[in-house]
Amino acid sequence: MIMGSEHFVTCGQMKILERRADENGLSYYQMMENAGRRASEIIEEKTVRALSTKIVRNKFVGSGIGTGGSFSGSLKVAESTDRFYGKERYSALIFCGKGNNGGDGLVSARILRKAGWRITVILVDGKPRTEDSIENFGLLKGLDVDIEDMSVNSRVLMDMKGNYDVIIDAIYGTGFHGKLKENALKAAIYINERSRSAENKRAGYGKEQKIPIVFSLDIPSGLGGDVTSEKEIDAMSIKADFTIAFHARKPVHIQKFAGKFCGETIVADIGIDEDKLWNVEL
Repeated sequence: MIMGSEHFVTCGQMKILERRADENGLSYYQMMENAGRRASEIIEEKTVRALSTKIVRNKFVGSGIGTGGSFSGSLKVAESTDRFYGKERYSALIFCGKGNNGGDGLVSARILRKAGWRITVILVDGKPRTEDSIENFGLLKGLDVDIEDMSVNSRVLMDMKGNYDVIIDAIYGTGFHGKLKENALKAAIYINERSRSAENKRAGYGKEQKIPIVFSLDIPSGLGGDVTSEKEIDAMSIKADFTIAFHARKPVHIQKFAGKFCGETIVADIGIDEDKLWNVEL
């Protein structure tokens, strides 16, 4: 669908496209792999750009809409250098839900770790529940990734030590409706207290410590993908610097009022040929 010059698909349309893609040779597992890998490339590129220049980090918030180019070269170079001879390059704290959005985060965790990042994964609602997410969780074994489970240890966030260059929100995606609750709400509060939000900058947060770049995968957790009214917004939703929208923007991404949550929206190609799939014979 097109609103003005903005192409978008609703969450329901995205579900149909994914199903048709799966039926026509692009498996759900491969789409998850593509999403996590493409997100990792974008995260790598944005992080390198932010941390290797003299940009004042707490002024780095984006508010526009962009499209993702190809940054796979930087990740491939990093992997080939054996984590820069053992020195970890950047660090990421990745919050993963139990569904497929969390699975996208697990793919990113694996890829970034292999590219030399220090990775901590927080399981917000317990271990993964979907088939593809479970498989990707298993692929983290042996990669020296720290994993914490909020459903087992309620003090995980209170006991968290150290700073991270990046925080990745992979809690909820297009299937989310309503308001954040329980562990997801705790995670959102934790992330927002450390973000580059205007409130934190006014309060002077970050003058003495690192302010992480916050990336949301597909949709900032707490926002409904089809939301078009500000009244439907959960004020506790995660405030991202960058939102990586898979395949296409969803309705919420193009709402002006959602900009303070989405930051800069970058569209990531995950291999779906939309024109072809809308015309496929059922």
